[in-house]
Amino acid sequence: MAHLLEHSLTLLTLALLLSLLQPADRLQPLLTAGLARLGRRLNKSGYGQGYLRAAGVGLWLVVLLPLLAAWWALAELAPWPALLDVLLLWACLDAGRLTRRLPQTLRQIPEQRHLARLTLAPLCLRQTDPLSELGLRKAVAEVAVLRLAGDFTLACWYLVGGIYAALGFALLRLAVQAWPAKLANWRAFGSLPSALYRAMAWLPFHLLALTLLIYPGSRRALAAWSRGGLWAFPAAGRALAVAAGGVDAGLGGPRRYTQATDYYPKLGSGNPIGFAQAHSLLLRLSLAPLFWLSLAWTLTLVPLFYD
Repeated sequence: MAHLLEHSLTLLTLALLLSLLQPADRLQPLLTAGLARLGRRLNKSGYGQGYLRAAGVGLWLVVLLPLLAAWWALAELAPWPALLDVLLLWACLDAGRLTRRLPQTLRQIPEQRHLARLTLAPLCLRQTDPLSELGLRKAVAEVAVLRLAGDFTLACWYLVGGIYAALGFALLRLAVQAWPAKLANWRAFGSLPSALYRAMAWLPFHLLALTLLIYPGSRRALAAWSRGGLWAFPAAGRALAVAAGGVDAGLGGPRRYTQATDYYPKLGSGNPIGFAQAHSLLLRLSLAPLFWLSLAWTLTLVPLFYD
C-alpha cells in the first residue's frame, strides 16, 4: 500500500485533482511571460536565421539544465520527494483553468460577448477582439482540443519517462507558447523548440484522436481524419478534425494572430459550431483522458488484488 501511495499514477491523479480544485491560474502566465522576456533579449530582427534557430534551442537548454539539476537536488533533500512531483504537475496542467474558463466563455458569448473575448484571450494566441459569436465558439473548441491534448501528452510522458521527461516536455510547452513559431518575428527563434514539442506530442495526440472515435458520430469523425493531415502539425490537425467531425461541426478556417488574416484548412463538417456542439465537444475532451486514467488504474490495481 505504501508503494501504491508513491506510484506515479497516484501522484498524477492527485495533481489532476488539485488542478481541478485550485488551478495554477497565475503561475503559468508568469512562466510564459518570463520565457518570452528572455527570448526577446536574443531574438533580434537583425540576426541571421541560423543564429536565431540555434539561440532558441540554446536558451531552452540553458533554462532546462539548471532546472533539472535543481530538481534533482530538491528531490534528494526533500523529506517527501513524491510531493514535489505533484506540485510540478499541478503547476503545468491546464485542465483546471480550462474547465472553468471555457464553459464560462461559452455562457458569456450570447449576451456578454466582450467579456467572452476577455475571458478567452489569456488562453489563446489569436486576437479575440475581432471574433464573432461563431468565431468565439470555434476558438473555444480549438483551444480545448489543443490545450487538453497538451495535458494528455504531459501525463503520458510522466507515466512513461518519469518526472524529468515531464519537466522537459513542460518547458517545451511553455517555450512554444512564449516563442510562437506561428508569428513571423518568432518563426526562426521558436522553430526548433516547436519541432521538439511536435515530436514528443505526436503519439499522444494521435492516441487522444483515436479515443474520440469511440463517441457517437464516430463515422463522421473517421471520415474527417484524413483532412487533419493538411494542418501544419498533422497530429494536432487530426485531433481537431476528429473532435469536430464527431459533433458534426466545422473548425479551422481564417484567424488573426496579427493584423493580417491567416487561413487554415477547414476541418470536420461544413456546419457552424453551435453552443450545444461546443459543449458536447468539451465534455468529450474531458472524458477522453479519464478513459485512459481509468484503464491505467485498472491495469495497476488488478495485479495487486490477485497477489
